Amino acid sequence: MTSNGPFPRLLPDSTSDPEAIARNDWSAFSEISALRDHWTVKQWAPGRTGYYWYLTFDDTDLIQLAAECQQALAIGGIDPVPLDALHITMMGIGSTNDVAEGQIDGLISVARERLSDVKPFDLTVGPLSGSRSAIRFSVAPWDPLLDLHQLLSTCTGEVLRSVVSASSAARFRPHLGIAYNNIDRTAVEVVDAVAELRGAERVNVRVNQVELVVLRREDHTYRWDTRTVLALGG
Repeated sequence: MTSNGPFPRLLPDSTSDPEAIARNDWSAFSEISALRDHWTVKQWAPGRTGYYWYLTFDDTDLIQLAAECQQALAIGGIDPVPLDALHITMMGIGSTNDVAEGQIDGLISVARERLSDVKPFDLTVGPLSGSRSAIRFSVAPWDPLLDLHQLLSTCTGEVLRSVVSASSAARFRPHLGIAYNNIDRTAVEVVDAVAELRGAERVNVRVNQVELVVLRREDHTYRWDTRTVLALGG
């Protein structure tokens, strides 16, 4: 398994069954032997900002679950995601230096029209799992997220033909992060700590909009300004 390939490498047996998704996520995470420093692996030039498609959440139950898990992870070397910055990354669009404002305006127009035909949907968040450099919740089902990712990819590719690669959909693995690992280390301590929290009650969240954000990195966290919010179903 390469360090920059999709994680998990394999897709779940079912992209509609929450248990199959959670099982696949955990199988991949529990087999990791080493964790990487997220901030080294995910290179980000000083001062860089970029456009991204995001799903963001301010659901009270989700915030409480994330906070409880963050507080219970009694290990060093992790940076919690701020509770007002919980999100699912749908896809990157490009650096603000490389994408013109007029192109973004065109993309927003195309996406707004296409998203008017997409119905809002619900997701189950949990249980806790992780990746090569982060701690994150499984989310399910994947099917509406995969469809939404494909729609956003198509819209983005029509306006910015050089942005979307053929492998984009194959690499997409929906998840919701709550902490980033900030040191290179063996994985067992983190995997064991996460295992202790997998019994926490899952929560349901509603997805009824997509945000196009201008993302930046502030020290050991990601922050963004919202460029536009596009409602699902018009």
